[in-house]
Amino acid sequence: MTNRAEFEAGLKKLQRRRLFLWVMIAIYLPMIWTVLEISQSDRTTGLFFAVWVVLVGIAANLTAFTRCPRCGEFFHMNGCIPLYFRHCLHCGMHASGDERRDKFKQSS
Repeated sequence: MTNRAEFEAGLKKLQRRRLFLWVMIAIYLPMIWTVLEISQSDRTTGLFFAVWVVLVGIAANLTAFTRCPRCGEFFHMNGCIPLYFRHCLHCGMHASGDERRDKFKQSS
């Protein structure tokens, strides 16, 4: 039972970090546009941009160095470059945990 619980916890962690990264990327244009409209200041907009860059960097690193709950390797890292695919780059597990969507299906 603990293996299944650890797997579920690892999967939730992976999904939360992936969601955080994609939300951070998605809010860029609306955030910059809103800040420019409200503040009318390049300096304020630059400050918001700098904070956003730091947060995206944190999100990208947290996501890149999340371990796959199935194989224990880094889910998005194979070598030194992160690739943010939906499948583990080592065992092929899908980010949803759905075995039917695994990239490298085990032949029965």
